[in-house]
Amino acid sequence: MEKGIEAMFSPHPCPKWALDWDSLPAAVNPGKGKMSADRALRKQQQLNNIIALVTKLSKPGDVIVDFCSGGGHVGIVLAYILPLCQIILVENKEQSLLCAEKRSDELGLHNIWFIQANMDNFKGSFNIGVALHACGVATDMVIEHCIKVGAAFVISPCCYGFIQNTSKFVFPRSHLFKKVLSYKEHMILCRFADQTAVQLPSERRQIGKQCMGLVDLDRAWSVERSNYSAQVITMEPQSCSPKNNLITGIPV
Repeated sequence: MEKGIEAMFSPHPCPKWALDWDSLPAAVNPGKGKMSADRALRKQQQLNNIIALVTKLSKPGDVIVDFCSGGGHVGIVLAYILPLCQIILVENKEQSLLCAEKRSDELGLHNIWFIQANMDNFKGSFNIGVALHACGVATDMVIEHCIKVGAAFVISPCCYGFIQNTSKFVFPRSHLFKKVLSYKEHMILCRFADQTAVQLPSERRQIGKQCMGLVDLDRAWSVERSNYSAQVITMEPQSCSPKNNLITGIPV
């Protein structure tokens, strides 16, 4: 704040948007009897946020890639509600992709593809990249993939405490943050950004949220160097996840 930098959260463009989960087939629903009712509700709320923004960005014929797709919670819903788009799930774990394929087969989806690969090995072209709770530098890897092909993106970061310099990424990311924070100070900021668990005192969680906002603001400002319009948004409701930030980017 002394240097004129504060966490900035843009208004959510569609805070009340939600799928009618009760009307959807069981294989679309992330709960599907495998999570507690409370956890399933929060997962639905997280997906509402991602899906709302992607449907706002997408058009018929678009290729949408769900990076770090896991069991396909995001990709399966997108394939079901956007039948005129092509959905690609990229995931390194075979078992997770098998679960996603099984759900897809139950729904009879024909616009979805599954790729078991490390993110670095995915070279395809696409229009929109998405990721729900991409851990550590995985968020930065997804952003990099999207910028390379000029794709829009909607990403929910996670595991800020795992963020560290790699052969590809040096932190802080943006010019303005580099002038203010050393790498060591940025790592401290990331550690505090992970202090958002519901079990923690409210004051600690508020500090964690502000630190999350700063880490992602640094990412957003870095993206803008590549002729993107980028924003940091808070999921609605905020209680849907301790890691409730979204970073969106649109080529300009």
